[in-house]
Amino acid sequence: MPAAGFITDRPDLGHAADGRDLSDASFFAEALDPLEPRYLPPTAYRSLAFANLEDDAVWTRNWVCIGTLEEIPKTNDLLPFTVGHHGVHVQRRADGGLVGRFNKAQHGGCRAVPLQCQTGTKTRCSFTACGYSRDGLPIPATPDGGPTPAMHQYLGLRPERLLPVAVRTSGSMIFVNLDVGATFEPIQNLAFEDETSGPVGTTQTFRRDYAANWKLLLGALAAGEVALPTSDSLWLTTKLKDGTAAEARILFPNLILFSARGETCAVIVQPTALGETLCRIALFGNRTRSAVDWLAELDARSRRATELQRDISEAWDTSVAPHHTPPNAAERWLYKRLAAAVRARPQVEITEPLYATALGRRR
Repeated sequence: MPAAGFITDRPDLGHAADGRDLSDASFFAEALDPLEPRYLPPTAYRSLAFANLEDDAVWTRNWVCIGTLEEIPKTNDLLPFTVGHHGVHVQRRADGGLVGRFNKAQHGGCRAVPLQCQTGTKTRCSFTACGYSRDGLPIPATPDGGPTPAMHQYLGLRPERLLPVAVRTSGSMIFVNLDVGATFEPIQNLAFEDETSGPVGTTQTFRRDYAANWKLLLGALAAGEVALPTSDSLWLTTKLKDGTAAEARILFPNLILFSARGETCAVIVQPTALGETLCRIALFGNRTRSAVDWLAELDARSRRATELQRDISEAWDTSVAPHHTPPNAAERWLYKRLAAAVRARPQVEITEPLYATALGRRR
């Protein structure tokens, strides 16, 4: 199982739950059926073993969106983000660039925290910034541009000695990859522009929690009609609550962009528990809608996911997919990408924790 800190990284042991090999093609067969697609079996939405598989196949092997440039505008400002099971941060350098690192602490004293290690739940922790604690807000530097005491749990005394994380930007969005040797292809058409004044930065950022597995939530939020699938994303057309036509774009694995009338709403999806997801939301452009309007839109779209999660959590049969309407186009695309990511994992025989590999993840 992929690990942060004291849990040994043992992908060679495989990923199994409820008597099934979660990485086997048969586990995804019904979801990928072109004639009658179904949701994945309930294990995919409520099992720590499947979350560990996702950490191995998705979160540690892809470019993950974590926030916006405007959240860390000044030298030494720091943005924390837990990628799968791994606590990392990105910090603004004096030259204006960004540097990414694993946090100083990857486990702390968390064996004694009841709701934490190996339960699939991130814990709000005032002591350490590790892969099992809930991320806080961006941490601004001191007025003179120096680090603050709150940054010590991330940086330690010698941040230059921490394992690096690859960082790239596209538009205003920040992406990280835990493999420092990963290549980054600039994402096409990821500009946030006002129709009259050209490129603009974020006008507001906020957060929202939803009681649903991240896969269910991402698919429900991006519901629409397929306009164009590309190698890195899925474009859809959709309608907002007020009837306004909009575009939605999903970038695997965790970014949704809604665009309508010169405004863009970026939604960064982050698992915080097996059945809970945090959305980090940023608004760009002419602000036709307020934050309240966008939250109402996302709340309405999320209801399908939270209802499904409730039914899945209560279901006794761990092998039968939920008996609901078929998954929508966004969900079907996500399952294809997820199955492909699982299939593409290399056979790894190395057993040391990921963060202890000085050259990054071996692919």
